[in-house]
Amino acid sequence: MTTYSATDVANFFIDYYGRSVDPMNLPRVQLFCYFAQIESLCRNGTPIIEDTFRAYPTGPALTRLEYYFEGSGNMPVKVYKEFNKDIFSSEDLQLLMDVAIYYNTFSTSELQIMTYVNKGPWEYVYSQGTGLLDIDNELIKAFYGGLPRVPNYKEQLWAAIHGSCDTEYMPVTHIEESKPTVVNTPSEVMDTWE
Repeated sequence: MTTYSATDVANFFIDYYGRSVDPMNLPRVQLFCYFAQIESLCRNGTPIIEDTFRAYPTGPALTRLEYYFEGSGNMPVKVYKEFNKDIFSSEDLQLLMDVAIYYNTFSTSELQIMTYVNKGPWEYVYSQGTGLLDIDNELIKAFYGGLPRVPNYKEQLWAAIHGSCDTEYMPVTHIEESKPTVVNTPSEVMDTWE
């Protein structure tokens, strides 16, 4: 497992959602980076981001990203400098994809609330005093380590295609019995209007 700069990981998420109807803004990219760090620490025992998160009043954040995207607020951010996703190993790319797909189902406000969890790393560090205090990776791993992991969407998709899906983790609604849909031809529809 390789460790990357904060901008490399942020650029992955910015690039991935750059052409979507809901591109990344700074608060959202900070949260995605934090959840990627959590997932990496819990899955692999090592951080994916070499920078340390700090306990800002608005939640955990990377100072480097605050500096590079200063003044962007809630406006969409663009990739910082040049970005090449080939720098990521296949394992790291899978982890980032899993985080991108899973956490995109939540609003930025919901993601922020998830970081405010009672006795969680952010709350513990933020309540220690004034100033920006570092959130230790060991504290993150200890708190989140026993919780369920983000689904591996590559495996889930493969299982769904081949019929061996673990429905407990698959975000798909299953219908027990379905009745055939009645489809009217245009002439039948016209007859009902008369």
